[in-house]
Amino acid sequence: MKISAYTDIGGRENNEDSYYIDPRHRFAILADGMGGHAAGETASSIAVSTLRKMLSVPIENEKQLIDLLNRGVQEANREIFRQSEENFKLRGMGTTLSLVYILGKKLYYVNVGDSRIYGYREALFQISKDDSFVNYLLEMGDISEEEARVHPKKNVLTKALGTAKGIDFEIRTLPLDMSYIILCSDGLSDVADIEEIEKTLLADKKDVAKRLVRLALDAGGKDNITVIVFDKSR
Repeated sequence: MKISAYTDIGGRENNEDSYYIDPRHRFAILADGMGGHAAGETASSIAVSTLRKMLSVPIENEKQLIDLLNRGVQEANREIFRQSEENFKLRGMGTTLSLVYILGKKLYYVNVGDSRIYGYREALFQISKDDSFVNYLLEMGDISEEEARVHPKKNVLTKALGTAKGIDFEIRTLPLDMSYIILCSDGLSDVADIEEIEKTLLADKKDVAKRLVRLALDAGGKDNITVIVFDKSR
């Protein structure tokens, strides 16, 4: 299995995305911070560093993994919230979180916010569920998918790490029968639909993450863009 990653500042003054890939290819973490100035960078960095430390130990079974994921996400949330409360310049900061962990023949994943996780099994599909106002409207049937893509409130989140003392989230699993797993910040998913992402993914095995970032830039993406790709097709 090969893992590639690439990030670009896009049209922003600084890059508020943070990510980490485990050297043993067991897990990957992606966080897209918010809050302006240094706050977004701080929030995403706290999330990634906290979970990286928590998961960088030998993990032998599902029970141990779920316990570490639960404790890690809650600890990251508490630390972001604490620093936000104590430092006026960081007030109101938060971050999305997308995390995948491979254990045995299963994929374990956590998603908070609108950074996405995709899988490829004969076709590309969205694994994660966006915690956003627009996705809520979409699920209620109030708007169509096309309306969702251009909705003026498409970046309004209903959930993020660090914006409250506690965080509700779920640890979900899928069979590990996918050729590709993709994590991305909304810098990609906001400007490229799933068909465009799939076409770029399958066009060439070389530099997949970098080519997906280029797809977003060529589509006029102005946000930070980060992509991580697990390639199990080899």
